[in-house]
Amino acid sequence: MNFKSIFEELKNCGTKQNIKVYRKHGAKGDLFGVSFANLKKLKASITPSSNKKDINHRVAQQLWQTRNIDARILACMVADPIEITRNEANHWVADIQYYVLADYFAELIAQTKFGLDIMYLWIQSPDEYIKRVGFAILNFIARNDDDKSELFFHGFLMKIKQELHLSPNRAKEAMNNCLIAIGGRTQNLREKVIEVAESLGEIEIDHGDTSCKTFIIKEYLDKMWERKK
Repeated sequence: MNFKSIFEELKNCGTKQNIKVYRKHGAKGDLFGVSFANLKKLKASITPSSNKKDINHRVAQQLWQTRNIDARILACMVADPIEITRNEANHWVADIQYYVLADYFAELIAQTKFGLDIMYLWIQSPDEYIKRVGFAILNFIARNDDDKSELFFHGFLMKIKQELHLSPNRAKEAMNNCLIAIGGRTQNLREKVIEVAESLGEIEIDHGDTSCKTFIIKEYLDKMWERKK
C-alpha cells in the first residue's frame, strides 16, 4: 500500500467511540480514532522500501506530515531507525503532545545510532513530553539491552529520585514506569529501586477522566519477580 491508500484506510478504520476514549487520555488535534489492532494490520500492509519487513521511511515521513495522531503513531511503527536523522528526530519530538505517541516515538528513537546520546539531552528538558520521551527511551533500554551494567542505571535512579515530584505529569509517569523497568533487571537493582520508591513516598499522577491507575512500584516489582520464578 502507498501513502494515499494508507491514509484513506486510516480514515475508514476510525470510530467515534475510539475518538472519545483517546480524547479522555489526552489526545488533541486531528484524530480518526483507529484501534491499535487496526494500526498493526496497516503496518503489516505497508509496502517496504527495501527488504526490511514493515519499514518504509518515506511513508512514515508523509504520515507524520499529516499532523493526524493516528497517522503519526503509524509513522513511528514503520519509520526506519537507520534512516531517521537526529535533526528529523528533534523536529518530530517537538510536535508531540500525547503520551501514547510519545512512547511509540521513544521506541523508534531507542533503536537509532544516536538514541542514547539524545536521551541524555531529552531527560533534561523542562517540556513535559520531550522529557517523557527521554525517560521512555531509558525504559526501552532497561527492558531490552542486556549489555548495560547495573552501574549504568545508578545515576538515573538518583536523577529520578531528585526530580520525579518536580516534573510535569506525563514525564513523572514515565519516570515511575522507568523505575519499574530498571527494577526488573536484577535483584540488586530491584532493591535500589525499592529504596528510591520508599524515599519518594506516594506518587500522584493525573490520569484524567480515565480508569487508569498509577503503578505502585514495590507491588508491581513483587509481582514481576514472582512471575520470573
